[in-house]
Amino acid sequence: MENILNKEKSLYLARHAHNPVHWQPWNDKVFSMAKKLNKPVFVSIGYSSCHWCRVMEKESFEDEETAKILNEKYIPVKVDKDEYPDIDKEYQFYIQSTGDAGGWPLSVFLTPDKEPFFAGTYFPKEKNSAKPAFKTILESINSVFHNKYDEIEKVINTRKEFITSFNQINKPLISEDKIKEYRKNEFIKIFDPVYFGFRVGAKFPYIPSMMYLLDNFQEKEYAAFLINTADKICTMGLCDHLFGGFFRYTVDRMWQMPHFEKMLSDNAQISSFLIQLYRKTGNRLYLFTAQKAIDFVMYGSIRTDYGYLDSLDADSPNNNGDYEEGYFYKVTDRDFTVLNEKELKNFPNEAGVHNGVIYFKHKEYIKAAALDVSLKKAADRISTIKSHPEPDNKSVSGHNFMFCTTLLNMYEAENEPYELEQALALYHKLRHLVVYDSKVYRGLYAVEDEINKVMQANSDKDNIYLEEYIINHRVLSDHVYYLEATLKFYEITNENEFLLIAKNIIKEIENTFVKDGIPYLDTSHRIIDSFDDDKPNPVGLYLYLINKYGLQLNMQADKQLIAYAEDRAARFPTGHPTMIRALELINK
Repeated sequence: MENILNKEKSLYLARHAHNPVHWQPWNDKVFSMAKKLNKPVFVSIGYSSCHWCRVMEKESFEDEETAKILNEKYIPVKVDKDEYPDIDKEYQFYIQSTGDAGGWPLSVFLTPDKEPFFAGTYFPKEKNSAKPAFKTILESINSVFHNKYDEIEKVINTRKEFITSFNQINKPLISEDKIKEYRKNEFIKIFDPVYFGFRVGAKFPYIPSMMYLLDNFQEKEYAAFLINTADKICTMGLCDHLFGGFFRYTVDRMWQMPHFEKMLSDNAQISSFLIQLYRKTGNRLYLFTAQKAIDFVMYGSIRTDYGYLDSLDADSPNNNGDYEEGYFYKVTDRDFTVLNEKELKNFPNEAGVHNGVIYFKHKEYIKAAALDVSLKKAADRISTIKSHPEPDNKSVSGHNFMFCTTLLNMYEAENEPYELEQALALYHKLRHLVVYDSKVYRGLYAVEDEINKVMQANSDKDNIYLEEYIINHRVLSDHVYYLEATLKFYEITNENEFLLIAKNIIKEIENTFVKDGIPYLDTSHRIIDSFDDDKPNPVGLYLYLINKYGLQLNMQADKQLIAYAEDRAARFPTGHPTMIRALELINK
């Protein structure tokens, strides 16, 4: 065996092509090889913009001693989570079911039959107070695999029993007349009463939950929470006040210090939420901040001729050439030397800097708009003297369709034709490039010269150019986000063409992903999941769209799917805001 990732187009995988580890891409051959050689499979799942993925690579995967253990005793496999979100979801659920927190890099140990029996996230090279050394784990698990396999079988059987039990639909836990109050109490429990947002640790936006609360804006507790949280999103460190857009999350409770990677899906969702909240409140700060994020996507470094790339790296080279998290975005006094005397005098009144990160001292639209002139000067200076963070090299279909929906939301709020025109242009590009007979492929790799041939082509047969650049994998989420954008176009334009497209997408979803009334994440019907995470769960969103547009589509949601949603929402309400949105539409 040898490292063969130099044949892969994923930027994340290609970066590991120089590792001494004999990495293999995910495919059935590696599991056949593992069975033949009687070796466990070590799977490392991550993505190109992941900071801790870089750390573990530098510490362990570039280390000859660690590589020797992996190569001799395991079949090592690298997975880009954005190529295979269904695989990532399956093993994230496994680690969470063991009581550990998921995340990336996800480190999973599998049998040759793809059954997980041990998992973690980042493991350090050397033992620390929280975790053992990665090499120690590798040696221990190899020993268990060959000498105590009965223990692994127990883990596998326990997991199978848990999944069967977990996915059973039970009788309603709470009566219908009390369910709304029960949900309200459960959501209020996870509000941060001091700094707002959810829970008291690191601050993730959790937009699916925010959208559910927005549906119930008439509830005073929800309205106050949403406004206070939106103010934090727009004024503190989650927002990139220099270049526009939003970072992934903040590492602290106070919303001050971001984790600096930027994701297309986050920027699409947060912008849509702020636009909808603006329509409820009339606060132009929300619209202004959303517009800056949209502009960041449309005119920044993730823009291509065939869609928007999926993410920007958290790390970038510092003056020593070493990759440093947030280096590009952190300011120093030198960055403000481009401001004139009046601007320099005004800046400390309106904004502050915390560990290099700019935040606003106010929550007023007029002041934010006025300060933007000064911030753009500083941003222009930084752009000329620092290396920009590297974008991922793939355009993910579903996340681009999600951004179409964001552009349509902005069009509804402002009634400016430009957003509608841009949404239509992106939508038709995606349909030409990654949609075939309502089948949505995962996305495209960034090879612009070849893709431009397709963009200029007049017939579908010329799509042969794209064969090696398409991410040849299909998952439920891309189809559902495509459906959402299509139905939004129909809602705005009232053109029957969009309704026909939507019906065909639904037919494809029902034929390919649905089994016994329940949509699965994958075409093999192995992976079922209902929880929202950083994005709305596609099963919940599918049910929501069917309920919202049922009259126009002339269809109703499957009774089995409704029963499944009722069970999930009752047992884990704060984990299923999108399903709850769907159910509350039914009961209106």
